[in-house]
Amino acid sequence: MEKKEVLISHYGPLSYEEIGYLLNKMTAILDRYAFGITVKKKVYAAMVESLENIYKHQDVIDGNLNYLPKFSLQLDEKYICLTASNSITKGKTPSLKERLDKVNMLDKNGLKDYYKEIILSGNVSQKGGAGLGIVNIAKVTENKLDYTFEDVDNNHSYFTLKIKVLHNTQQL
Repeated sequence: MEKKEVLISHYGPLSYEEIGYLLNKMTAILDRYAFGITVKKKVYAAMVESLENIYKHQDVIDGNLNYLPKFSLQLDEKYICLTASNSITKGKTPSLKERLDKVNMLDKNGLKDYYKEIILSGNVSQKGGAGLGIVNIAKVTENKLDYTFEDVDNNHSYFTLKIKVLHNTQQL
């Protein structure tokens, strides 16, 4: 098992101010490690999308502090790993799972086409998203997205998305 160094860890509700703080912290940390601009852009894009998804789509479970939003950024020998978790209503899980599975089946060109298809469809949700976040994460990171849904109660699941950004090409 590879050892991972935790670079950022956040647990609790998110605000836009907190998202900005976490993004600035990530930028400073990646600068200290002297990662190239391409790696930093990929991590930044994936982090923006995952934090905004938590902010926009979390469904708070009243009285339950065990399933608050969670985010971490970790580093191992080959990847920068982002993990984002939040509670959602179970009614949202089938369409989210379907979208994640579709994105994971597509290659680079397929992701580009799917992205265009979503933009041209004009389907924007009440929360302002058109489902582009997950597609954009997969496009930018050029990796499959790992995810889980943990049953919390009859109405909620705890969704966790794991994203990897390759930073060490010497290991390929």
